[in-house]
Amino acid sequence: MQKHLKLDVLFISLIFSFPLLFCAQGYPAQDKVVRDYVATVNGKKISKQKYERELSSLRNRFRASGRQLTLLQEVELKKNLLESLINRELLYQESVKRGIKVDEKAVERQLAEVKKRYPTEAAFKEALKRAHYSEADVKYQLKRAIAIEQFINEELRSHIHITDKNAREFYDSHPDLFRRPEQVRASHILIKVGLNPTKEEKQKAMKKIKEIQEKLKKGKDFAELAQAFSDAPSASRGGDLGYFSRGQMVKSFEEAAFALNIGQVSDPVETPFGYHLIKVTDKRPETKMAFAEIKDRLKPYLVDQELREKVRVYAENLKKKAKIERFLPDMP
Repeated sequence: MQKHLKLDVLFISLIFSFPLLFCAQGYPAQDKVVRDYVATVNGKKISKQKYERELSSLRNRFRASGRQLTLLQEVELKKNLLESLINRELLYQESVKRGIKVDEKAVERQLAEVKKRYPTEAAFKEALKRAHYSEADVKYQLKRAIAIEQFINEELRSHIHITDKNAREFYDSHPDLFRRPEQVRASHILIKVGLNPTKEEKQKAMKKIKEIQEKLKKGKDFAELAQAFSDAPSASRGGDLGYFSRGQMVKSFEEAAFALNIGQVSDPVETPFGYHLIKVTDKRPETKMAFAEIKDRLKPYLVDQELREKVRVYAENLKKKAKIERFLPDMP
């Protein structure tokens, strides 16, 4: 649960909040016209390039979680993404009508947050290059996102009020949501392999992880070896991943971690990212969170839940008044 609805969370919710709309809305059969856009919203084009960039990003998220999209999921993902882009365009157009002004300093702050996701400025620029994006493109999209967020906060969020009584009623009626599942705290050392590694690349990575394992057996410190050799972002923290519960990690990693006792180190574990050595540093049994412990986080969470529904309804109403044409790329 979070104090503020972040831009990413808002857009993810917009992507996945409209699955029932597809039965009612028609998607025209493909014609022979070659277009560089996938939809028009009140005459404004949504570019095919933007659609394909975001589709690629969503596919990568699935791969990173160790999941593969089924054919049906791929079709739904494409349709949901198109609806998300349409919703965003409608909301942005409303923000313009209402005279929303975006402070350039806010854009720069958001850009700085984006850059923090990359280890260096060079890595950020390389990512832009691979995506055929410029920094100006990123700033433009951030400016639109901030305008939409400001509009939603002023038009919808400001009218939502969650009391302590509301929060308590939700807590009492949803006991399963407040069970803290069994958790482990683990550190890992990762030797990466690419998305489609050759047999030789996998053998090389396995050889390296086994060499590190031998160093551990000789008494070397796990955290120091993680800092020296791990390819994971957690290397700077000595490999520490913090606490996690079942369902948060790739299946093979999770199974290995939960099978270990505190202080134990696994044999090499293979995941789509490469080969890991995992050390469990603590375990927590399942517990139930007290209302006093959760109240300050629960109220903003309930605001966000109500806001998502209000955004959904608001966007549906905008669609009824808008002129929208959809031109989905070929379905698989």
